[in-house]
Amino acid sequence: MVAVQSNNVSAVNEALNEIYVEEEDYDRLRESIDLHDNFDQIGLAQKIEKHELLEMRRVAAYIYKKAGRWKQSIALSKKDNLYKDAMETASQSGDRELAEELLVYFIEQVLTQS
Repeated sequence: MVAVQSNNVSAVNEALNEIYVEEEDYDRLRESIDLHDNFDQIGLAQKIEKHELLEMRRVAAYIYKKAGRWKQSIALSKKDNLYKDAMETASQSGDRELAEELLVYFIEQVLTQS
C-alpha cells in the first residue's frame, strides 16, 4: 500500500493513516500527512486529539494548523503544555488578536503560579 500512496488516493491514504494510528507510529503518520493531503484531515484530527500519546495529540494539533484551524490547534497545544507549538501556530496564523490571546494566557499562567 505504501508503494501506491504516491498516487495520493484518498482510500489508500486513509487506510495507511489508520494503520499508523493503530500502531501509534506518529512519525510515519506525520510524514504521510505532509506528503499526501487527500484524506479527511479534520476527521483524523478529531479522532486522535484525545489519544493517550502526547505525540499523537501533537499530530492532531499539527493537522488543525495545516487546515487553518488556528484556535483548535492552539487549544490542543496549550492543553498539553506545548507552548512552543502554540506560539508557532499563532505566528503562522498572522492573526494579531490570536497572538494577543495567547500572550494573555501565558501571563495568566504566570500569575496563577505565583
